[in-house]
Amino acid sequence: MFRPILYLPLNQQLFLYFVELITLIYLLNRYKKSSFYVLVIFLFYQAIFLFLGADINNGYKIIVLLFTLQVSIKRKVFTSFKKGDGLISFLFVLFSISYLYSAYNNGDTLTIILSQYSRFLIAYCLLFLVRKEINNPTTDVEFFKKFIYDVILMQIIITLAKFLFLIDPVEELVGSISHFGGAAGTTLPILGFIMLWFYKKGDLKNKDWLYSAGLLFIGFMAGKRAVWFIMPLVIAAFMIYVPKIKLNKTLIYGILMAPMAFYLGVRLSPSLNPDHKIWGSFDFEYTFDFADKYQFGDKTKKDEKRVQGRGGATMSLWDKLSSDEKLTEKDLFGSGLSDIYAVNYEEFDKLKTGIHSKGSATGIYQTYISNGYVGIFTILLFNLAVLWRIKMKRIRWVIIAIVGWEFIMYTGLIFRTPAFMFLIVYFVHYGNYLMQRKPKIVRSL
Repeated sequence: MFRPILYLPLNQQLFLYFVELITLIYLLNRYKKSSFYVLVIFLFYQAIFLFLGADINNGYKIIVLLFTLQVSIKRKVFTSFKKGDGLISFLFVLFSISYLYSAYNNGDTLTIILSQYSRFLIAYCLLFLVRKEINNPTTDVEFFKKFIYDVILMQIIITLAKFLFLIDPVEELVGSISHFGGAAGTTLPILGFIMLWFYKKGDLKNKDWLYSAGLLFIGFMAGKRAVWFIMPLVIAAFMIYVPKIKLNKTLIYGILMAPMAFYLGVRLSPSLNPDHKIWGSFDFEYTFDFADKYQFGDKTKKDEKRVQGRGGATMSLWDKLSSDEKLTEKDLFGSGLSDIYAVNYEEFDKLKTGIHSKGSATGIYQTYISNGYVGIFTILLFNLAVLWRIKMKRIRWVIIAIVGWEFIMYTGLIFRTPAFMFLIVYFVHYGNYLMQRKPKIVRSL
């Protein structure tokens, strides 16, 4: 029945999931009056169902998709399109056609087609559900913000339980979102901080920095390295670039927090320091040399047939596109979903996809394998159209940069994870809500 992580004691995992279950029950009991809130809660709690087994998880996916459609229809979110909705819907249909054609052309099973496509369909529905919730005259927007704050807070609490029960960082377990795969350990803290910034309207107090430290702790307990490089940049962007504020107490905290997060990250991550241990020495040159080799491969160990590193994988796509080499049908429409989402690392190596390992497949390269250049083009157009709706220019550019980096140079988890897409569309619509309803606050930002 269970699908435990094999190298961890089952009883410790059971204790951890008991804590997750408690936090799930707490959130459901507190926010049970809103079917939309209940839907969002379940989007953030897939790990429990992954732990319970493949059949249970497949049932979870079906129920969540049907629940999303039911809530969308009940709230009539598709009957009141606004300016720009037609373009976004057209681009989503365009992406859907390319996705389904590629899957059919490559003989993917119906199970994997629906399993992967449901993620994007849920994200499309969330775009309208979140806007409906925020712009509804009967909605207490502050309560809605508190709800999102609490959902992310539960991720921090679960991570503390992970520390108590497992002690050492475990990549596969990230809050209640992931049971197999640790990339969420980078993405969740980043999006969580942006959520916190919106929640506090840019005015972060001491307890908010403690909350931020809790977000970083999620990354630490997932053994993530990228979060220590990216999080300081995100903090600096939202504390300095976005608000355009003069030097004050809040800004000083932000300036100090960014390099401190990087410093602690290097010393707490064994692979980022020369001592290869937790709380090892800080060596700036060693850290960036490691990061360069990890991202673009070891230049002293060239492999003519396969590129190394995530950055190398992405650059190879551009090299292929800009070369005189004629693109094949496989280049245009991919080789199918199964070649990336239904294989393990050993099976992936046998496919000869052009990269050194499955771990090097960035979000854009995964899309290339499954749906080709056409799939890359259509998914980027759809998501860019969504992000372009952010009216506050500086916030728009920062979020586009974060999402773009995550798709092009990291794992592309945001586009494929409904919980993360919920946060993205929340940033879009709540930012626009502030523009319309709270102009004084917007000017202060």
